[in-house]
Amino acid sequence: MSPLQLLGVVTAITALAAIAQRMARRRWENQLRTLAQQWHMNYSPRDQWRLTAKVARGFPVPGAAHIRLADVIYGSDEQAYHYIFAAAFTTGVVLGKRRVIRAGSFSESRNRESTGEQSAILAPAELPLLEQYRRLAPKTEYL
Repeated sequence: MSPLQLLGVVTAITALAAIAQRMARRRWENQLRTLAQQWHMNYSPRDQWRLTAKVARGFPVPGAAHIRLADVIYGSDEQAYHYIFAAAFTTGVVLGKRRVIRAGSFSESRNRESTGEQSAILAPAELPLLEQYRRLAPKTEYL
């Protein structure tokens, strides 16, 4: 096989992998959008409210590092703003480091004067990610 043919094969394989990844991502986003609609909430693939800093302050996993939030389902009621998200973080020390993704929930008061300490709640790690989102389903319907 000539170098040009090899380049063509590698390029084709890379393009197919990129297309497959994009299709899987769209399928995932559609599943989350459907959940958000069922809960009368909204969906955003990114953390457009910069919740990461707020969530990291009271993160329930000791020693978690490089916390990133994505796939946020959000809504509000009269008292608070509510968020359900995928939290990706690193656990472990030196050789035992590993990246983990878990669904979490966070609420903050609509009252800006409220200084109550908030912390995130994470779904059980043994469940698949979509089931983790379902486990964190809101108890009420949101606006």
